[in-house]
Amino acid sequence: MKPLHRFLLVSLLVSIGLGACSMGPREGPPATIVQVTPRADQTVRPLQSPPKPPRVPEDTTPPVKRTTQVYAYQDPSTAPEPVTPPAPQERVPAPAPDIQPVAPVSQTQPPPTQTPSVPPTSPAVPPPRPDEQRVAKVDPRSVLPASETPPPPPPVRALPPSNIAAPPNLPPAAAKLAAQAEQQRQSGDYAGAAASLERSLRIAPREAYLWNRLARVRLEQGQAAQAGNLASRANDLAGDREDLKRDNWRIIAESRRRSGDLAAASEAEQRAGGN
Repeated sequence: MKPLHRFLLVSLLVSIGLGACSMGPREGPPATIVQVTPRADQTVRPLQSPPKPPRVPEDTTPPVKRTTQVYAYQDPSTAPEPVTPPAPQERVPAPAPDIQPVAPVSQTQPPPTQTPSVPPTSPAVPPPRPDEQRVAKVDPRSVLPASETPPPPPPVRALPPSNIAAPPNLPPAAAKLAAQAEQQRQSGDYAGAAASLERSLRIAPREAYLWNRLARVRLEQGQAAQAGNLASRANDLAGDREDLKRDNWRIIAESRRRSGDLAAASEAEQRAGGN
């Protein structure tokens, strides 16, 4: 009887436990039923498969079979027969078409037009009006005065010889070039004399004697304007050397005279005599 009691006891405990775990009956109104409908923008869109490329139809035409060429058998031991080209066919000339001569068509000339025998009348010249002034036509070449001959150039005077000695403080190289330039000037080599004096001026650029020698050479070369400028430069550097200043004013006077400025030439001559 013990196993039976145990089984009953276990069954009772199980039934009590199940009864305790079960929920009681619901009290109150029933729960509301909510129906949810998806929105239009949240509808599930079916997946679209990518477009397939168009299918190119396969060429179903059967291949063309090549025709079989049949050659006649020829014995290699026999010589081949010569092939004669076909004779050209002579062309028969076509008959010339019958050409019937056509009579020339005579051209009819129109009758000459008759012009009335009336002498041509000259255009009527309107009578002159009394208030109009008559202008005589005169040859302009006879009115123009005769071309005036240009005035003769001013006479060129020869400069008096200059006996100015070189200063004692002149550098030896510059003094040697100045002596060489004086020899070239006396022999008529004015270009060589000017080149020697320009070289000496590079050695002693503030020596008034060298500027005076170069101004005299330029005047003898015919460059009057440049000679006057060089003589003025020598006057600025001459200091108290009156003999050098007088020679510079003589060069300036001759330069102004050759340029046509006689008033300035006369003034320069006065200063050359006064100094």
